[in-house]
Amino acid sequence: MARDIRQRALQRIAALSAASPSSTSFDKSDLDRLCRAASSHANAAHHATTATTANTTTTTNNNNKSTNGYSAPPFTRPQVARIPMTIREYEVLLALCKAAPGLRTTQNAQKLARHLVPYLLDTHQQAFAPSPFFRKIEPSPTESLSYHVTAALLSLGVHHADVQQTVSESISAFLGACAHATETVSQADDDDDPAALDDAIRTATITIALLGFLAAACAQANFWRSGGRLGLITRLRDLLSQPFLVAVEAAFSTIRNSHSHDRYIKEWKRWLRHYDDIGRPLGAMLLQRSFMWLLVAATSLLVAEEGALRESHILDLLLSGDGLRRPLTANNADADFRSVEIYATVAMDQMNYLESSADFDSLSPAKQKLAFAVRGSALISYLNASTLNEEAADGDILMAWLEDTLGDPASMVDEDLAPVVLKSMALLCRVSPSYALNVSRLLPRFVVQSGAKSQIVTVASKCLAFVLQMLSKDAVITTLYTLGNVLSPGNDRPITSSINGDPRYDGQDVSHVYAGRQSTGSAISLQTYGEEETSIVQGNVVQVICEIATTCRDEKITGLAQSMLAQKIVKINSPVDARIITGAAALALSGGQSEFRYLLKRYAAVAHDAVVENSQSILDAVMEARNHISVNVSRESPLYDIYVEHLLDGIISKGDAHSHQSHHAKDSDIDLAAREIAELLQPLAIFMSTNNLAFDESTDDDTHAMLRDAWFNMVVHGFTLSTDRGKRYINEMRIMAIHSPPLVLESRGEQDESDIELNPILRRGESSDRESLQKRQLAELIPSRANEIRGLSHRKIVFLHAAYLVESLRADSGDCTKALSYFLEPSMRRGDVSRTMDGIMNVVMDRYLKKTLIASNPTFSAQYAASQLARIFCSCCHRIERVQQAAFGCADRIIRDIPSALCQRSSLFALLELLSLMWTSCLEGETDRYEPGTSFKSARGNVVVELSDDYHFRNLTLDILHQKAKVWLTNAVNIAPADVKGLLQTYLSEFDDDGAYGHMSLGRSFAVEIGSMIPSTDQRLSSLQVSGDCRINTASDFMAQYTTRQEYRYSEALPDHSLEWPSFMRVDRRASFLPSASENESTDAVTALAHIERRILSRKSTPLADVRDILRRAAALLCRSERDECSIVHYLVSIPFAMFTKQSIKLGVSLWLGVINENPRTEPRLLGEIAQQWEFSIQKKLGLFSPAITDPDPFYLKEEFAPSDSATMGKRKQLVHNLLAPHTRILQFLSSHYNATRLGNPDTQRIFLRLLDVTLTALKLATPHPMAREIRFQIVLLGLGILRTSTTIGAIAQWRLKDLILSAGLGWFHAAPRWSFGSNMLQLRTEILLISDVTAALRVTAHIGAQAVGNIKSLESKELLLQLLLENEQSRLAVWVDPLTEPPKSQFAFHHSSKNPVEAAILPLVRTAWAESPSLAVHLASRFQYPRVHKEVRWLLLNFPARAANEPDALPILIDGSLPEDVSFQLRYLLFWTPVNPITAVTFFMPAYRNHPYLIQYAMRALESHSVDVTFFYVPQIVQTLRYDALGYVERYILETAQFSQHFAHQIIWNMKANMYKDDEAQIPDAIKPTLDKVMGHMIDSFSEVDRVFYEREFSFFDEVTGISGKLKPLIKRSKPEKKQKIEEELRNIKVEVGVYLPSNPDGVVIGIDRKSGKPLQSHAKAPFMATFRIQKNVAAADEAEEIVEDAGKGKGLAQEATIEVWQSAIFKVGDDCRQDVLALQMIAAFRGIFHSVGLDVFVFPYRVTATAPGCGVIDVLPNSISRDMVGREAVNGLYDYFVSKYGNEDSLRFQQARNNFVKSMAAYSVISFLLQFKDRHNGNIMIDDAGHILHIDFGFCFDIAPGGIKFERAPFKLTGEMLAVMGGNTEHQSFKWFEELCVKSFLAARPYTEKLSQIVLLMMDSGLPCFKPESVKHFKERFVLDKNEREAADFMKGLIKKSHASYSTGVYDQFQLLTNGIPY
Repeated sequence: MARDIRQRALQRIAALSAASPSSTSFDKSDLDRLCRAASSHANAAHHATTATTANTTTTTNNNNKSTNGYSAPPFTRPQVARIPMTIREYEVLLALCKAAPGLRTTQNAQKLARHLVPYLLDTHQQAFAPSPFFRKIEPSPTESLSYHVTAALLSLGVHHADVQQTVSESISAFLGACAHATETVSQADDDDDPAALDDAIRTATITIALLGFLAAACAQANFWRSGGRLGLITRLRDLLSQPFLVAVEAAFSTIRNSHSHDRYIKEWKRWLRHYDDIGRPLGAMLLQRSFMWLLVAATSLLVAEEGALRESHILDLLLSGDGLRRPLTANNADADFRSVEIYATVAMDQMNYLESSADFDSLSPAKQKLAFAVRGSALISYLNASTLNEEAADGDILMAWLEDTLGDPASMVDEDLAPVVLKSMALLCRVSPSYALNVSRLLPRFVVQSGAKSQIVTVASKCLAFVLQMLSKDAVITTLYTLGNVLSPGNDRPITSSINGDPRYDGQDVSHVYAGRQSTGSAISLQTYGEEETSIVQGNVVQVICEIATTCRDEKITGLAQSMLAQKIVKINSPVDARIITGAAALALSGGQSEFRYLLKRYAAVAHDAVVENSQSILDAVMEARNHISVNVSRESPLYDIYVEHLLDGIISKGDAHSHQSHHAKDSDIDLAAREIAELLQPLAIFMSTNNLAFDESTDDDTHAMLRDAWFNMVVHGFTLSTDRGKRYINEMRIMAIHSPPLVLESRGEQDESDIELNPILRRGESSDRESLQKRQLAELIPSRANEIRGLSHRKIVFLHAAYLVESLRADSGDCTKALSYFLEPSMRRGDVSRTMDGIMNVVMDRYLKKTLIASNPTFSAQYAASQLARIFCSCCHRIERVQQAAFGCADRIIRDIPSALCQRSSLFALLELLSLMWTSCLEGETDRYEPGTSFKSARGNVVVELSDDYHFRNLTLDILHQKAKVWLTNAVNIAPADVKGLLQTYLSEFDDDGAYGHMSLGRSFAVEIGSMIPSTDQRLSSLQVSGDCRINTASDFMAQYTTRQEYRYSEALPDHSLEWPSFMRVDRRASFLPSASENESTDAVTALAHIERRILSRKSTPLADVRDILRRAAALLCRSERDECSIVHYLVSIPFAMFTKQSIKLGVSLWLGVINENPRTEPRLLGEIAQQWEFSIQKKLGLFSPAITDPDPFYLKEEFAPSDSATMGKRKQLVHNLLAPHTRILQFLSSHYNATRLGNPDTQRIFLRLLDVTLTALKLATPHPMAREIRFQIVLLGLGILRTSTTIGAIAQWRLKDLILSAGLGWFHAAPRWSFGSNMLQLRTEILLISDVTAALRVTAHIGAQAVGNIKSLESKELLLQLLLENEQSRLAVWVDPLTEPPKSQFAFHHSSKNPVEAAILPLVRTAWAESPSLAVHLASRFQYPRVHKEVRWLLLNFPARAANEPDALPILIDGSLPEDVSFQLRYLLFWTPVNPITAVTFFMPAYRNHPYLIQYAMRALESHSVDVTFFYVPQIVQTLRYDALGYVERYILETAQFSQHFAHQIIWNMKANMYKDDEAQIPDAIKPTLDKVMGHMIDSFSEVDRVFYEREFSFFDEVTGISGKLKPLIKRSKPEKKQKIEEELRNIKVEVGVYLPSNPDGVVIGIDRKSGKPLQSHAKAPFMATFRIQKNVAAADEAEEIVEDAGKGKGLAQEATIEVWQSAIFKVGDDCRQDVLALQMIAAFRGIFHSVGLDVFVFPYRVTATAPGCGVIDVLPNSISRDMVGREAVNGLYDYFVSKYGNEDSLRFQQARNNFVKSMAAYSVISFLLQFKDRHNGNIMIDDAGHILHIDFGFCFDIAPGGIKFERAPFKLTGEMLAVMGGNTEHQSFKWFEELCVKSFLAARPYTEKLSQIVLLMMDSGLPCFKPESVKHFKERFVLDKNEREAADFMKGLIKKSHASYSTGVYDQFQLLTNGIPY
């Protein structure tokens, strides 16, 4: 042992030294020390290196002899070899040799080579000092020494070119020395003659040394180049001459036969015996084998690449074709003809030598094996030569050798020679294909008649398949039939001539072979074998057939082989049948699907027969075959699903199929079915473990259902834990259970009814006896539920028994959590089944806990229990209450029995993260009220929960979880306080700052609470007496430990010195920019900080992590600095401001406070820098002051005909939040810091006063966005606080400051009243309270500026105005926060709640507002809609119009619907008045304004100021104004706009065409027709050539499409298929030109038509039809909104667009006026824009309709939608049933999301339906899309008309019982409440835009649309109840909802539609 340790240590030292860096000198290394350790040879080394050959020998004293550890022989040797080698020297030398490949430098290699060369030269005569340890060296010291020294030298030569020459010369010298030594060898007659023994031993030593040398040379033959290898082979061939080989044999014979008692001779005899024992008998044959191996290596290197040869045998490389050199010809420079010929000659000589030698049979088995090895090497070498050059190595000679060897049974038994022969034959066929035919006959005979071993047959089969690939498919088929005949029973037919090569079959069709005919080819008869031998041969044949089919990779060949084998099953004998069964399985995986199915059916039939006959060998074979398929079939294979179905269906199909058949079923039949099932369990278990069905998402529901049914059938047939059958197969069932999903899938939670009673498998065996048995067995397993079990049906008993079986086995394997899934099953949620499942759950937990408590299996350790507990915690938050209950029970049990499970990171973090997630989910009810998230996940806790949309249930779940968590963690802290608190500290140390509310996290707060507890097990602290109400805890200790941990957790790896700072410089900076080493740390810091700031300002990528690190270090430097680090302070502030993001400012605030608190000296300078940077941010217009924060009137924006886009609204909201967040955070810091320092330094107050002055001045100009309300009033509140407490300013300065504050406050009211943006109720409540605080602060500072002093006016009126406006704003927001119920008076105390006092208070303040800003006064009129206020504002406008010229909203007050008589000179100011919105501008062309020039010019300027994308929306209204265009302004606008927008021109033309006639048949011209004709003509004439071509192309295309209707009219009475065929025929005739588009889709071009999409629509006298087009559109990239905001003010363009292609269906109507639909959808689109402007999450889909001619139009089809009446026709009882059938029950997330979508769309359409008075709302006109939205179509009756003039529909809008059922079923449900809230908010959001909406209608009043009556516009405005305030309007809408819900008329109208039109409801 000690020797082994020393040897390994030496080798390790040498290896480490060799691998050391190249800079290490050899002379100072461990290698040098090891070289010196070999002292004897080291001293003589220089003598050896100068002698390249051994020239002389000296006679030595016999008394000084020593070799192999004993006395040396009396022969001569050189001086170095004379020194005996000790065991220590040998071990050192061995270590050096093994380290040689690792040397890195040439110098070291040269020195080591010089050290090793003397040893190589002496190996053939090396003496060894006596030592017993030499005996342990394998195979002998001499060979080992020779091998390792040679290998080391060759390795050095390979890796270091400079050493190659030295190594090459030393090897040459060694061979020369050996050759010289052999010349003196003589044969002695007397074996005991000392001289003869001396010569014999010398010869033996040379031989053994040569063996080691040859082994090393063979392994590294790549050392020599091709010429060197050839020279080496030639020299060795000469050395191993015939006389020398004879002398070798004689020498070993002499030693063996010697009778000398000399210890030296005895030692040699021992070595000879040792070589015999290891199968290497010393002699000439062993030497020849080594030489031939070298020959193989040399020739192989000519054929294959060196790397490939290291990995594979040369024959395998040749067969595969991999790793070969190119080209394989003698033209290769390394393989010239002469070289190949020499190699071939050497191989041939060796074969001749073997043939001329003694008979092999007379040799010993070991020598015979050597001879076979020599022959194999010769064959390989000759084959290599033949491969390189057929002329140099005759293939016929090689084939003759191969055939002879193949026919020699003794040779082909050898496991090494036989594969060589077989592979060589195959390869020779590739060299010369003419041999293939013969070999294809020889190999089958060999397989059949040789009786070879399985391994050899495997090679033979592969080689035969290889050869057959060179022949025709007919030859392959014939060979298969030939082999197949061997498998036929009683095969004794003789060999006949083969069909292979018969010219009659060359090139002929071989399809007849596949018909199953008998082979006409050769037959191979079996020799007279016994039954056992016959079985072996037939098994070999099966193997060959399989290999041939597999190699051919031809589906027909594989199918034929499969068919042959399948037909032979159970027709020969059991052993062969078994081989066929298993062989076919291997073959099946590469075959076709039909053959695979057939084979599986055969397996099933064979297995059935074997079960009946009790044939175990066949059953074993079938199982082995199935197991093979189970392991190897891949999921991607098409056979995968077939095999799954085979296994599962095989189990399911066993047993009775119907209950009435099973009452009298015999026990034997049941037993037979059970035995058949048992045969499938192991394959299924293996398959499931290979393909985990439990967690594989790709596994479909059908597979899960089959797997579940398999478990049911297993239970029916007695595979349970209490039966012998179940116990026998428990291992298989356990594996199946581990990899099975639960028998109730997650999707079952979405179903309304249980499927247990409907499952046919559960009805099997439904007899009273079996039912009683099943109940008894289940009751024994769950004794606590025996009473409940007795009352259950058979089906439920089987289901529960199966659940028990699966989950118990799963629990035994370490998973107890899957059992909770069973409570998703609807029947498991109540009654006896639920209680029984509880019992099963308890048993499962018992089994799991029992195994865990034993603690004998790592799978059941506390760590694994913790992971189980974490999953159970997730189920504690499940959206289904019954699952929660069960999960809480399980968690209680685990924590009670294994409290340490909660002391693990996985479970504790999961619990804390779940608390945070649940709190976040509840917070959503405040922050995003109408879009509840469903999935919440935490990567840190590794938890995912899916929650219900019921916020009440979420809060209830959170309460329970919080209470339970407190109990659980209290117990955990009591038992392991230090560990649990340590984990809590770890949890607290990591956090994410992604929330809008900072680090608020219930999990973190709870962790601090628990960490502060005093453990009950701490007797000392628990004994403390409570002092009064002061209760102490351990929070201080907990936080102290936490702080200490943070210090070492985040301690810097490097000390704080100046070398760190330059590391922050980027690599793209030159070295000259780095500070010099002489500069101090502050300079380094400033340089690094300046560099970071420059990168940020130049907008280069600068990760926040880098900024955080450098700023932290800068802050640390400031904390400990005693000097004024002005520059560092500057950068500490300027860098966060330069980034100006929420994260950077938060980081900055944290660092600023830290520096101020640690080093108070820096406070004034820091505050000054912050104030300066704040001022810079105002100058740069960042954040709050950014022009990108806009809240434009929706009528100034592009309106879209598209579905509501909540995602874009959410993105807009987030972008504005991100812009405002930096200023918000800084303001919080400033407000806090002012209050903390207000009585300190007066300079600090001056800084704040300066800051306020700049900010308040800028605030008046900032855009008032709804989301900026909070920060604006926070600034006002801060100003009032500073005003109240400032002691450094005088009265005048106070007055000025207050005036600024009041102006800033009033600045919010300069714009029209606005609601909030989005559904963040928490934000609104914050703003309401903030306004209360501002109001209170105003009252506190009311005395300042209240009195006028001299020239200083009183601010009292201005302050009163602000108070009134704040109270009004507060009351409005209160309605928005709670639209359904008025909040208690105490919550928001509003003054002047009644109208008259408010009017009286506001009226005197109008002029105050005007003096402050005309905009403020103008919007007072809209905020306080009192006539006297309106009149006062109008008086001011009449008298001072110039001041209001920047306020477009002033015009409706000045000019309201007509041109008043008192307006005259004021109109001159319209020449520079800010433009109004497009629709208001268009109204100025109406007769009421009397074509006043100023008004018309202003209208034109206003229209031209807007993008054509905006005015495009109002094309119908613009066309109508041509009726009043006496001065031609409208015509001019149309013509000018048409010049640069062809789409605008086309839409105008289509609209004008649609308005030319009053009737649909174009018979009655409209009065406007001449004007329209004129304008249209002028427009077309003004087109450029390009525009005219486009116009003609577009209108020609559209006319072709609409012309189909005319061609359909003759077929109006025909069947639908005929009309459809006609449409498709016409569509095929239409050519799609470049650039054409559908009128309804001007934003996309048509690139194709679905020619088969034509569909005639129902009509009595008209021919409308539908067709589908391929549309290519440019859509804004996903980040367009973000880029627009970010690039605002930078002169950058809009975001790039992406191109998409969609299919769009359209309806083409002829004979129906679509203009009314156009107007209705235009209004819906306008409402969509209004809803978007306030971020209201409701849904409408204003699809596109374009009227193109009288009675003609194009209507886009709503995608993925179905009408309500079609739902009724599909036999769904109601809308609620439709939702359940499509989306699952109410617990399903899909249903809840669909219901939410329904509510949002229902709210929007309900309000719009009321305002626009949509009638004819039967179920045919109501659609439901795939997402659950309700959509309205067909607006033929709106405003003031109803179908037939009969007003059945007296309800404000349609709200039926089925709609209520979808929205929760009652008016108290959350969903219905949301519906009410959204209705009210939609109504409130639309009211401010009443005038603009009415203008759209007003402009269409003269169009002749039937929906209008003279009072239509008046009635439309009245429906907005503008005389009511917001609260009253909200109550009004609530009343409409109640009235609609209780309306009887809606149902009457639906019944009317059913009777008249057959529309179901």
